[in-house]
Amino acid sequence: MISKEVFEMQAQLCQAMSNAARVEIVHVLQDGPQNVGSLAEVVGLGRANLSRHLAILRNIGLVTAQRQGQENYYQLANPKIVDICNLMRQVLSEQISHQVEVAKGL
Repeated sequence: MISKEVFEMQAQLCQAMSNAARVEIVHVLQDGPQNVGSLAEVVGLGRANLSRHLAILRNIGLVTAQRQGQENYYQLANPKIVDICNLMRQVLSEQISHQVEVAKGL
């Protein structure tokens, strides 16, 4: 039996990933560590806004940061999160396809 704590952790993870910018950050980090400047450029966010999102991802344990000189480099704590995101997109794509088929039948 799965403990209530695991369900609570899962809910916290889902809450942290409930923002499109954070999902995109995870997607970008699948290619390897990035500093704030390069991440901000890729996802199109200001540094302050990006740092806020990264703090949320760090607090939940999805990303880690390593200091290299004057820069923090962020990376995924566990690459399996990418698999979860990819699976979610597949499910959503299937739902959209199904909705389109239903709409065509009307």
